[in-house]
Amino acid sequence: MSKNPELGSVKTEILVAWIFALLVVIGWIIGLIAGIYYLVILGILGGPYVGPIFATMGVIYIVIFLIMMIPSILVMNRTNRMRKAANKGDIQKLKELNSIGWAIVALIFTGIIPGIMLLIAHSPIEELSTNGIISDDYIDKVLKLKSMMDAGVITKEEFEAQKNKIMRGSTSDPVEQKLKDLKALLDSGAISQSEYEQQKSAILGKL
Repeated sequence: MSKNPELGSVKTEILVAWIFALLVVIGWIIGLIAGIYYLVILGILGGPYVGPIFATMGVIYIVIFLIMMIPSILVMNRTNRMRKAANKGDIQKLKELNSIGWAIVALIFTGIIPGIMLLIAHSPIEELSTNGIISDDYIDKVLKLKSMMDAGVITKEEFEAQKNKIMRGSTSDPVEQKLKDLKALLDSGAISQSEYEQQKSAILGKL
């Protein structure tokens, strides 16, 4: 699992933003359905003279609601993607989605709480470091590569090249967790005993 103490508060802020953004979108949908329903009823009851007036009002009402609702849906979707990235420990993706502009859009269209939460989380997200992070799929990536090699989808040389790239990219991982991950790879047969010993020596040598 990804470990970064700084990520804890960010996860909470993004979760709160997403929950309230979701509630706002639900409110927009309910308001839209209720508005259309009552305008249709009034249009029917209004007869041939008043009915067209309510029909025109209904069209205007729907257009205004959609203009307000679509940005709210976009904010909710973006916030949900941020939430998923934070839960996975994907700092790079989280930083890509982090934006003052979207926080301002949230303030305007999705309410004070989502906007404020995104603004509060913006600086801490930018300050997050990828050092000391273990990717959630660190082991999965190597195991998937091995599975593809066993199935003949990729060659042993391609497997080794990709495996080495993944392992080099994780040299800044916490020592204890890195050793556990290496042992898991050894136990699965994805790396050899000599590769395990070599990597373990390299990690311990950094202490």
